[in-house]
Amino acid sequence: MRKTILTCMLVVLGLGQSFAQEEQGIFNHFGAGLSVGTTGIGIDLATCVTPYVGLRAGIDIMPKFKYTSDIKVRGIDETQYNIIQSQVSSLPAYASLPNRVDIEGKLKNTTGHFLIDLYPGEKIDWHLTVGAYFGGSEVIDVYTSNDDQLKPVAEYNRYAPEGYKAGVQLGKYFLEPDANGHVDADIKMAGFRPYLGIGWGRAVPKNHTLGFQVDLGVQFWGTPEVYLQGNKLDESDVEGEDGGFMKTMSKIKVYPVLNFRLTGKFF
Repeated sequence: MRKTILTCMLVVLGLGQSFAQEEQGIFNHFGAGLSVGTTGIGIDLATCVTPYVGLRAGIDIMPKFKYTSDIKVRGIDETQYNIIQSQVSSLPAYASLPNRVDIEGKLKNTTGHFLIDLYPGEKIDWHLTVGAYFGGSEVIDVYTSNDDQLKPVAEYNRYAPEGYKAGVQLGKYFLEPDANGHVDADIKMAGFRPYLGIGWGRAVPKNHTLGFQVDLGVQFWGTPEVYLQGNKLDESDVEGEDGGFMKTMSKIKVYPVLNFRLTGKFF
């Protein structure tokens, strides 16, 4: 991803330098921007193709937020448990099976972007923006913070028949712990995310050294996919409790963008 971001930025830089002296007003301004918003902290290079078109390419660094919560353990059938316990002496006591377990989640959403600003007039700063953000497909990592909590559940699952397995619910997905009591799930989106938005301000200031730009739009993430220990999970029709945030993130298909950008002109 870093090579792709660098390539886009070098393209903008090269175009700006190659045509900076053109008298026709094509590629005759070049600058950079620093932004902050829902995509994180952004740094980019920009150029004016014409007074009606601006190009931007850069990177958006999202801090790795950590989320903590707990999830209810589901699927433990007491009747079925008593049947298994009568046959397996090593099965942990029913009272030792947890009702809830602690989880942690990390948001990882550092991306690159290549955006095209389209202006309806030479003196109009309102614009339509099209382009794309791109980055790693793994956006959310969810895992148990204390594997010992689910070890009794993993032991129960060793002997429980299909349809009686126990685990935790993440959005629409039912997750069974591995043999060590660990649950590690990744929520993945499309690595290439088309963008459509509107905004105000020039990619490169027209009459001043410094300027200001606002962007409002959406990234199209595609249908989220959940992976447990590297294996893709299928959706079930059962809704589950998962602390709110995780459940929402496993369903989201678009990501809102609101960025404020300080722009500067080199020439």
